[in-house]
Amino acid sequence: MKHLQIFANICLFFALYYLVYYIYLGIVSPIPALGDSFDYHIPIAKSILNGSFLTAPFSAYSHFYPGTSEAINSIFILLNIPLTLSNILASVLLGIGCYFLGKAYKLNKFSSIIFATTIFSLNAILRWMNAVNVDVWVGLYFVIALILLKNPKKSLVYFAKLGLVFGLLIGSKYSAILFSIILFIFYFKDLLKVISLKRIVSFLVPFSAFGLFWYFRNFMATGNPFYPTPILGLSGKDVFNSTTILSVIIKYPLDMFNAFFSEYKLWFLSIIVAPLILLKEKKITDTNKLLLLGIVNFVIFLFFPTDNHTWIMVSSFRYSYPVFIPLILGIFLYFYKKERMDLLSYFVIANMLGVFSISYQPKLILIFLPFAALFIYLINRKRF
Repeated sequence: MKHLQIFANICLFFALYYLVYYIYLGIVSPIPALGDSFDYHIPIAKSILNGSFLTAPFSAYSHFYPGTSEAINSIFILLNIPLTLSNILASVLLGIGCYFLGKAYKLNKFSSIIFATTIFSLNAILRWMNAVNVDVWVGLYFVIALILLKNPKKSLVYFAKLGLVFGLLIGSKYSAILFSIILFIFYFKDLLKVISLKRIVSFLVPFSAFGLFWYFRNFMATGNPFYPTPILGLSGKDVFNSTTILSVIIKYPLDMFNAFFSEYKLWFLSIIVAPLILLKEKKITDTNKLLLLGIVNFVIFLFFPTDNHTWIMVSSFRYSYPVFIPLILGIFLYFYKKERMDLLSYFVIANMLGVFSISYQPKLILIFLPFAALFIYLINRKRF
């Protein structure tokens, strides 16, 4: 246990440095990079502030995307907080959510810290720290959904929370619809034991307000609830010319591998290790359920849109959080039950060390060291 505490402290140390570094970067460079931020994330956030999102009188097709998480960006705009800090908030909350996800699946405190800092320090997360998008928020909602689905409860409040989380999911990104459906398929049997008409209504109210609203608005404005996505014969804009991640893997395997390795480093092996664990275990457990969930989500991820440009290949991996969060947690649970967390911790720290292409900012140590020392001291003293 003492060794595990040391490993957890090391992981916290590195994660906190990345946090301080990206907060500094977001403050000194408060204007987001050109691209999706200004193409649709910021315009949607502004449409929420001025109320035009209700009637959708948009000239740009991309402004029709769901805007629940963009409402968070609108708060940053309203309060004049640099938007380069919005994804930092999402990433911190994702890390906290992953800690409680680990605890929900019976990892101990220090193993949960190692898992949370593993997810937080993935290059697939750090790359977007100072950007403006909604993918990290989607990852957070997915984590909260997993926590809630782990232990269904016979209460209206529980189903309202579940409806809120799934509303936030589908109200943030079209791709989250598929991940939400898969979650329901995996956990429907457990939910069926506690379901009732009143609880369904309790679920549907927040689910509709935060999720279905955007699809109803688009249907009324364009006749296509998924606009601008052309689907089921409905008109839209085929932005990516039907190019999928799978088709690009087949056509440019080395480029896609480089993108994969760039974002997840050695954690790319989880997509290989997971089936091996499933074949070895041959029984239904919490670990196997998570691994299978990650594998199914990976198959869905393969059919998401991308393009032949290498930077878009890299960018496409921001869709993959619902794939690798359950995969990595499943591997953590496997090693934890085998009492080999020490071995996995070396692997985790090695992967965290790979993100050192960041610019040299020596004076940050004056802020970081006392902050990290105090935070780690308090974390080690707290019993939660």
